[in-house]
Amino acid sequence: MIKAKRAFLVIVIAFVFAGTASAAPSSLEYEGSTIIWKIGDVRVWRFPDAYAAEVTSMSEKLNSLYASGFTLMDLNVAKAGDKWSLCVKNQVLFSARPEHVVAVKLNTRAMALHWMSMIYEAFGEMHAQELTPEYKLRGGYDVASSVSWYGGKFIGRKFANGERFTDSHLTAAAENLPFGTLVKITTPSTGRSVVVRITDRFKEHKNRALDISNAAAELLGIKGIGVAKAQIKVIGRVGPIGGK
Repeated sequence: MIKAKRAFLVIVIAFVFAGTASAAPSSLEYEGSTIIWKIGDVRVWRFPDAYAAEVTSMSEKLNSLYASGFTLMDLNVAKAGDKWSLCVKNQVLFSARPEHVVAVKLNTRAMALHWMSMIYEAFGEMHAQELTPEYKLRGGYDVASSVSWYGGKFIGRKFANGERFTDSHLTAAAENLPFGTLVKITTPSTGRSVVVRITDRFKEHKNRALDISNAAAELLGIKGIGVAKAQIKVIGRVGPIGGK
């Protein structure tokens, strides 16, 4: 009976999204006893299948927002009531709960931040503009360097691009990369990765190429380190997403 319900849900999901990949990037698929949330080809999160109904609702809501159009600046993580939530245009898209974890042990704020990072990566793969020389970092698009991080006293201040900094931004400051550029950072010491947006300016010195937000440092597991070696890959700049 359970297998039959799963098969029915997969058919429903496939029907909803069939033939609308360009207009509906968010999709779901089963893998054993879990349901995988995907955007394009990127796997955002693995949920226990007990939450299939609410995850389906969330996926459909994201596709609806995509149809009307938004920018990556509209995507944010905020505390709504007593829950950390992924939001788009100040609308709660999905609230993280401890029960949503299958294998990776993250608190709910880190879970929502991870979702945002994966969404950045997915839309970067789907919509990033072609890389040109202005997007080079230290002479290349994929370089080994180091990153530092900032937070605390900067919360509430404006970035150079006009956005106001919170402790839940996945952002970075760079010397010359255009604002809005997506960059994937991987730290060999922890084996973790995060995707951030360039929103501020930072003068490179010694071997530090980027100054990243405290939230990005948390996901990388380097908050206890002032400076960490990293592999930095420029994904590109993403303009308005979806819409007519």
